[in-house]
Amino acid sequence: MPEKRKIAFYAVLTSGHLNLCSAFGSTLLNLYSDKIDVYFFVDQNWAEKLSKIDLRFKFEIYENEKNEINDSSKDFVDSLRPLLALPNLEKTKLVLNMSVANIDAFLPTDQKVSKLIKKLKPDYILCDLTTHVPSVLDCGIPYSFIISTNPTILDVEDIPYFGLDCGIYEKERIKAERLELDEIFEKTKKSYEKVYEEQSIKFDKDIPIHCPRSNNLSIYSFPKELDYFDEEIREKYKLLRVDAPVVPSKIPPPFELPEEFSKLPGKIIYVSLGSIFSCFHEEFQKLIDALATLPYKYIVSKGPAGEKINFPDNRFIGENFLNQLAVLQVVDMMIAHGGNNTFTECFYFGVPSIIFPVMCDLVNNAKRIEETGFGYQMDFLNFNKEELKEKIEKVLSDESLNEKTKKISERIKKENSLEKIAKEFYESLN
Repeated sequence: MPEKRKIAFYAVLTSGHLNLCSAFGSTLLNLYSDKIDVYFFVDQNWAEKLSKIDLRFKFEIYENEKNEINDSSKDFVDSLRPLLALPNLEKTKLVLNMSVANIDAFLPTDQKVSKLIKKLKPDYILCDLTTHVPSVLDCGIPYSFIISTNPTILDVEDIPYFGLDCGIYEKERIKAERLELDEIFEKTKKSYEKVYEEQSIKFDKDIPIHCPRSNNLSIYSFPKELDYFDEEIREKYKLLRVDAPVVPSKIPPPFELPEEFSKLPGKIIYVSLGSIFSCFHEEFQKLIDALATLPYKYIVSKGPAGEKINFPDNRFIGENFLNQLAVLQVVDMMIAHGGNNTFTECFYFGVPSIIFPVMCDLVNNAKRIEETGFGYQMDFLNFNKEELKEKIEKVLSDESLNEKTKKISERIKKENSLEKIAKEFYESLN
């Protein structure tokens, strides 16, 4: 029997980044388990988490000396608060400048991964990283990127940039804001190039070193009906699109509603602000209290600081962490932070949403869902009850919105683009 090919995933160690990687890895194994093995370069903590997702995954483990950020700590939340009040353009400038200032931060981990790459000798590497890294550039192994964020991070001309709330047709504004960012882009590029040249790392200067695109292909997750890119752009940049990081065989049973909760009147709204932004518990509690004045029922994912969130009455149920794929099967709409995994999963299950974006790609997703008529966005720090009531009522009562959202769900499930792209990727190896 021929030796199996080794496909290795190298990603930022967060749920957001590893979710699409694990979905793609599981899909590859569902199709080709007799022909490939799927590996992850991770620390022990993530090896244990990923094992629970798919027992077939294999791991090359490195020691992670960096302490995990305590997202619920007051210091961490307070450090983010001044950033949240800035205009989106200023937030983006700050994030880009931080990436330049912290350019050396990922190198110790990358050096560990470099040793694992040399040991494993994979046939192909799939990276969910925000930039090209020395270990991958220097190993001589073909690689591609997986983009688990909003695809604007691909930095395609005439498309709104990552973290900015431009509409796709606001071409003059897109151009003006990109001009403001050009100096930082150039500084970022030169900073990476300097570090890599000092290490004698060879790289193709035609590919933006700070941008997750490769000469092979790049895979991104975004529903077709809301996509920024036409076929010409996808061909030019060798982009493959999947609708959502959901593996049909791994969808859990629907969330079991308590009998008492089920008997209460009202439609069901799922509320989740993600692991970081749910820790702004004062703002989160303000949202919960505002929802309590409306005639609906709520399932709430409270996040790591959930002990600070109080439910006003028995129309609210939830825990710090819930199985989101289970919950999305039993609700009428969602109030979300706009992370790309949640954004795409809502469309998979046909659940319309209102997004409270804070920064980075949450802003792009909120703008995109509103400008395409699939939902609404609201100000995380400064929303008011009247606007919240109005938009929830619009989402729940708009038969056209709900019907077209359900149709997207039906198409996504029928087409199973995750499987289609997995096949296309595998064929590209031959």
